[in-house]
Amino acid sequence: MRAPISRWHLALLAGFLAIYLPFDWLTFIPSRPSINVTPWNPPAGLYVALLLIVGPRALPAVGLALVAGDLLVRGFPASTAALLASNAVILAGYGGLALALRRPGVFDPALGRVRDVAVLLGGTFVAAVPVAAGFVGVFVLDGVLAPQDMPLLAFQYWIGDAIGVGVVAPAVLLLALRPGLPRPDMRMAVQATALVAALGAIFVPVGSGQFNLFYILFLPLVWVAVSHGLGGAVTATVFLQGGLMAGLVFIGLPLDTIIYHQTLMLALTITALFLGAVVSERRQAEKSLRDQQNQLALISRLAVTGEMASALAHELNQPLLASIAYARAAQRLLGQPGDGPSGDAGRARDLIDKAVAQAERAGEVIRGLRTFLRNAPPDIRPVAPRDIIAETTALARADAAYWSVVLRTEVPERLPEVLADRVQIEQILLNLIHNSVESIAAAGSPRREILVRAFTDEPNGVVFEVEDSGPGVVPDMVPRLYSPFATTKPAGMGLGLPICRSITEAHGGRLWLDETFAGGARFRLRLPQASPATGRPS
Repeated sequence: MRAPISRWHLALLAGFLAIYLPFDWLTFIPSRPSINVTPWNPPAGLYVALLLIVGPRALPAVGLALVAGDLLVRGFPASTAALLASNAVILAGYGGLALALRRPGVFDPALGRVRDVAVLLGGTFVAAVPVAAGFVGVFVLDGVLAPQDMPLLAFQYWIGDAIGVGVVAPAVLLLALRPGLPRPDMRMAVQATALVAALGAIFVPVGSGQFNLFYILFLPLVWVAVSHGLGGAVTATVFLQGGLMAGLVFIGLPLDTIIYHQTLMLALTITALFLGAVVSERRQAEKSLRDQQNQLALISRLAVTGEMASALAHELNQPLLASIAYARAAQRLLGQPGDGPSGDAGRARDLIDKAVAQAERAGEVIRGLRTFLRNAPPDIRPVAPRDIIAETTALARADAAYWSVVLRTEVPERLPEVLADRVQIEQILLNLIHNSVESIAAAGSPRREILVRAFTDEPNGVVFEVEDSGPGVVPDMVPRLYSPFATTKPAGMGLGLPICRSITEAHGGRLWLDETFAGGARFRLRLPQASPATGRPS
């Protein structure tokens, strides 16, 4: 038993029935009464989109709209049998197309991939061939059309449906399934002006006649598609197709001229839709990659934090125990009988202040850890290298102290800001410092020191450097440092440095092993400077 039709689909059916007749009347070109054999058939885009979204349940509504359009818009001149048979051909052809495309995994009506645009256009072009032949053939058999005119009329019908579906169906699908309009800006206004200017230019007589400048339409259309993806390409093609047909009808060109320009417009539409789909799919892929990088970064932060847990517990234990001791001492002083010596109250206040300070110190450790662990989206903005290093070393100092490693920093006073997500860059530096601590601790190095410094790197760069006094990087590991799962740690996964390099490259920077030797190793992280005026890489 089929499930009941959803309210959303009912709303689409009602909207289709409400707008179909006005839309059909507005866009129908030949004189009335007439048969719907036209090189410009936008209503086909409406019912093909409806069938793709709703499925076979939309066939009765589409059939009703087709019959009503023939009777009320065109004043149908053929027999009732031809009326029913011709519309049955349309329902069978495009209903079969929708049924084929709605199979799982074949087609996404939201047009999320280039493949979906190709399937929609290719399927339409193929399905329109038997529909055009069958539709025109019905009227040839009915005696309304001459048999010798059938090839030309069938092509005319095919081009009308192909361009109608190619222009209108993507617009309806995106509007219904991916709603939301971009915020208007100055660039969009300039692009709209360019589209209007190009459309007007093709009607200007140049050389031997009109329309010699038709291909100028490609310029603004490509600009819009590259800037706004599939949504922009669809919007621009709807505007250009509507403007072109309005202009052609207004100046009264013969039908064969309209058909010729419709073939050009079909080529223009295909180019724009594929270009827009490529841009949209690439942007979606970039977004998915950024999301994946964020998830990997979170995993890396959790792994590093797990390894730092014992050191953090030690670091928190000290201020908390000190705070408790100070508070109890103050209680004893304040709990003595009578007013006590005059200095007891002052000593108690001093002890309470020390207890508060120790508690605040513990709170700072927790806040720093919480900031480091948060899985927020990238927050790219100008940030001072001094602040990055200060926050990172504050988190890493507990781990270093636990293993008796001295952590030093060297940061010049006047250092340019970098454009970065502060938490992600802190993660990279913390990972490098943690690796150095582990290396020194595992090797039992007599000199236990890590130096974190930053300095400018011309042109327009800032370098963060982590140098340790450990045993250095094993020579066999140097070529595989950034390969996933390459590690010398017994419990390591080998994902830290690959993730760090991925984050660095997403920032437009570079991470590399600058030097390794018997007495240590030095890693460098280079990031572009932020322009003081714009906050963008200079």
